Formats: sequence, C-alpha cells, structure tokens
Amino acid sequence: MRQQLNGNHGVDAVWNSGPQRVSVTLLDISSLGFAMQVPARYATGLRTGDSVKLVVSPLLRTHYHVSGLVIDSRQQGDQVKVSVVIEHEITPGHGNLKPIELQPGNRIHGQFQHPFFYRQNYYFDVHSLSARGFYLQGIDPGCVLFSGMRLTLRLGMFDCDQSVVGTVSDVSCDENGQQCCFLRIDMLALSLEQQLTQYCFHYLRTTPKELRRSGLRSYHVKDLVQFKFVETQQEYEDVLALRRRNYAAVRKVDAAAPLSKLSYFFDRYSRILVVYHQGKAIGTATIIIGRREIEPMEVEVLMSEAEFEQLPAYDQMFEVAALCLDKGYRDTDILHGMFEHIYKHAMMNGRNYIVISSDKYLLEMYRTVGFQDTGFSFVQPKYRDLKMHVLVMDDLTTKWGKGMNPVTWWGVWGDVSLYLYRRRIISYTLPEKARVYASRWLFQGFLRWRDFSTQLRRFYGKQCERVGHYNWKGANSNSRPLNRSGY
Repeated sequence: MRQQLNGNHGVDAVWNSGPQRVSVTLLDISSLGFAMQVPARYATGLRTGDSVKLVVSPLLRTHYHVSGLVIDSRQQGDQVKVSVVIEHEITPGHGNLKPIELQPGNRIHGQFQHPFFYRQNYYFDVHSLSARGFYLQGIDPGCVLFSGMRLTLRLGMFDCDQSVVGTVSDVSCDENGQQCCFLRIDMLALSLEQQLTQYCFHYLRTTPKELRRSGLRSYHVKDLVQFKFVETQQEYEDVLALRRRNYAAVRKVDAAAPLSKLSYFFDRYSRILVVYHQGKAIGTATIIIGRREIEPMEVEVLMSEAEFEQLPAYDQMFEVAALCLDKGYRDTDILHGMFEHIYKHAMMNGRNYIVISSDKYLLEMYRTVGFQDTGFSFVQPKYRDLKMHVLVMDDLTTKWGKGMNPVTWWGVWGDVSLYLYRRRIISYTLPEKARVYASRWLFQGFLRWRDFSTQLRRFYGKQCERVGHYNWKGANSNSRPLNRSGY
C-alpha cells in the first residue's frame, strides 16, 4: 500500500543520475517501491531494470538514501513517470547468534511512531530476538520503512515503558500482506536486557544456555527458579528422572534404565533438595545428616574406615550426595542457590562441615566454591566403578570466606551467611563482620564494573562496525544538502 503524496507534501527528492543530481517529484511511496516524475530530458536513457538512486528528505536535516530497479516508465508530455521497486539492505540479522523464537501465543507486542509522518503510530509483534536486535512482524502495509531508518520501539510487555532504538533493515512482506523488518539495536540497556531475560526464562521456558546463545546474559537466574525439599512421591520420581537424564548423558547409566536403579539407599532418611523451572525438575542434591551405622552417609559406607576417621568429627559434618544439574542450566548461579539452601538446612541442624564426593570432571568446579580436596577417594559401584574424590568445606569458609576470594565468596555464600546471622543462627566476631560487609561491597562494585565494561564493549563494537562497514543503501546521512536546481 503506497502513501499518495498530493499537494504540497514537503518531501524533497534528488535523483543521482550519473554525474548529475536531478530534482524529481515523488508521486507516491511505500516500503517496497515508489513512483516519481522526472523531466523527460533526463530520462531519455532510462530503461526497465536500470538502477535508480534517490536521496529522499521528508523533513529538514533528515535524508534517506533509497535505491531500486525501474519496472516501468511512461512519458507524459515533457515529464516521464517512472515506477521503481526498492532494493532493501540485506543484513545478517541476528548474525552468529541463535535467536529466541517467539510463538504466536507468547509474542511481545509493541508500537512505534513513524519518524516523519505526523503522529502515525504502528503496531508490531516481535517474532524473534537476540542481543543484536528484533525481527518484527505484523506491521501495517501502509507504513513506509526504509533501510537505514531509525525507529524507537515501545515494548508493551513490562510494568514500565521500555524503549529500544535501532536501525531498520531487511524490509519485506509476509504471506498476509503485513510488513516485516529487522531492527538492529544500538545498545541494549541493562534494565531491558534483564526484563527480556526474565520474560524468556519465565514465559517461554528458555534455558540459560539458550539465552547465552542469543547473546543475553543469563548467569543470575537463581531468584527465578523454585527451591524446595521433596515431600511427595511425584516429586521423588521427578528427582529420579532428573538423575537418569544427567547420568545417562555422561554414560553412567543407560538412558532406558528403570527409575528404581537411580534410587540410593540413603534417600529414605535424607532431605532431597529439588530445583524446579516452570514445573520441570532441573537440579537436585541430597543432604545426609547421618546417624552412625543406623542411617549412614554414603562416604561412611564406601570409604575405607581408616580414611573416613580422618574426616571432621561425625556429629559436626553432613554429606551432600547425588548432586546434579541439567546441562542447559549450568554456568549460572543456580548451583550457588542450591548450596545456599543446603548450608542453611545444615546450620539449622548444628552441622559445620560439608563433605561431598565428585568425579574428576567436577573437581575444579567444587574447588572454586570453597571445597578442599582431602586426597581420599572411593569407588562407586553403582556407576561402573567410577572413582570419586572426597572434598570438605569447613564452616569458616561458608561463614565469612576463609581461604576464598571475597568477591567469589559473596556470590556463593554471602547472602545465606548474612541471613543466618540475622536469624541468630550464627554469630560474627567484629573482624568477621567487617570481612562479610567488605565482601558485599566488593561484589557489588564488581557487578557495576562488569555491567559498565559490557556496555562499553558493545558500544565500542558498534562504532567499529560503523567505521569499518559502509553500505550505501543502509546509510542515513544529512552531510550533503539537497540541490534543488538539479545539479
């Protein structure tokens, strides 16, 4: 659908005809084409299929470079009417990012005001998104979109108005006659990125791994999942299915193994923590507060007696066993959230030392959160005689970060340590309290610096792209004034 330009419409256009710049009259225009009236003396050599380049200025100090191919030309007296189909800039869109696809029932809706038609607002749906930009659909066919046009989107999915500024490319029409385009975002504001992440995580059930592939930050999601202890048979079966899914992925068990094979002897008297994301169990860990020989820990049964006796006092320690987290949710703070709940439960039961066993692949991960390798090991016969290493963490590490980087410590243990202090379950000496609050201050400073540096890198990357890549059709420049004389 073309916008008719009648009367004194105020849209100036100059045709770059070889070395000449010819002032032309636009008769109508749309996103896909336009018709213009050209003095016959300048159009003598114009043929169907020829390329035409225009500089269109709908407003003062606003110029758009538009190019296309001639599909028809007809002489009317001393003027020639030329019809042109526009060639839009073709970009890589989301590039090497894997966008998050939004289904019709979950699409984000929004609105933008046209940059040069007075108070004309248009609605759109977001079909896919990434940190690079949005692919928009459902735009009214009467809306005129040029490659290189700057748009400010208002997204209607948040409590407060969120605006996104970007550049249009890849304009086309879908099978329903509605317009589509890609909007390359200048810079994704941190607040908007957080809300997009939360929307995708909650309503689209997107995993953190999928969020990372789309370029969105997905580390801090522990506040968006549910932590609880198993209370029902269905929840226990969810845990067994989760164990089978994760153990089969590393060939510890067969993918078709019965759920009963994933049950441990200590499950019946332990507390089993399970993490849910929108009703799906994605993480679990078992807390064993043992009673010697009556309700034993796993390490008590499988370690040699001599090595087991070298661990901390029995009534001061507890074991974390059968810990697993779905692959799509790793490299997030969900594991930290699991340890927070484990530590809180243990401290409320008067236990100060955490014992955990790990295969060689996860040793380094446990060390980063404060565990120390004891040098002891045992063989797990349940999973093809897998060698397991025994690690221990004492209460001073969890309490105020003994032996840990203060920033790392606060990210894992800080919140729960301060919570237990406020609940009067643990107490701090004056130096310990100073260390805790200093760690919090350093952690907050680290987050601010990381966010700032991320935004700076994104901005610098955009500037480099603009300097290193100039596309004539995508340019939006006001550096050259229009020559109304035609030269």
